[in-house]
Amino acid sequence: MKKVFANKILNVINTDLFDNRFLFDYLTNLETREVEVIYLSDLLEQRKNIDVLDKVKEKPAMYSNVYSPEDELEIFNELFDNAIKNNKKIHIVWITLEDEVKILEEYYTSLWYMREDINCFAPDFAEPMVTVSVKIENIMWKWSDYKAQRDKIFFNPPIRESWQVKAMFKWINRWVIAWIYISEFTEEIEKFLWNCVKDENILSMTLAKVLYYNQESIWFKWIKKELIVNY
Repeated sequence: MKKVFANKILNVINTDLFDNRFLFDYLTNLETREVEVIYLSDLLEQRKNIDVLDKVKEKPAMYSNVYSPEDELEIFNELFDNAIKNNKKIHIVWITLEDEVKILEEYYTSLWYMREDINCFAPDFAEPMVTVSVKIENIMWKWSDYKAQRDKIFFNPPIRESWQVKAMFKWINRWVIAWIYISEFTEEIEKFLWNCVKDENILSMTLAKVLYYNQESIWFKWIKKELIVNY
């Protein structure tokens, strides 16, 4: 078995060197005093579009507009602008939109985090006023899944279109999204992460960062747990 760190992969003592198991750390029970953590779902709930709910039974994909992308982007902009203006460090949990990460990418570029040699960002997450995470369900599912899954994936924030989901993967791999939020590990989530590593949708060391190591820089307090991925 191999332990995956932020910048290296090492064999675990007293385990089979030739098996295909990767060991990751991940954090749970997020607590912090130094950084204000803001859950977009709480703010989106205040703008819930009840009228759209009446149409969801016949057209389940309309659930995405129960919490509209326009409302989410407006909330994000307000949070971002206030954090920069007041020099206040915040972490926004559960973004779903490409436009949100483009704003963050522009901000990180202004802080000189862009590495031209690797075409990725290399932020010290202790420094920027705004950092973000994406919820695991918002990269597991996509808009076209509403037809088959229906109320099983009626989340807040909602599942967005495929191109929005693809954007979340892009900025995870470009090291702009700091964290993948997982409230509870299930067999389905573990299988999804196995496939992410196997198919190289997320590289193993990048996954280690967004499950655990980036959070060390943001001054989060947490309970650390371990996840074994069969590669």
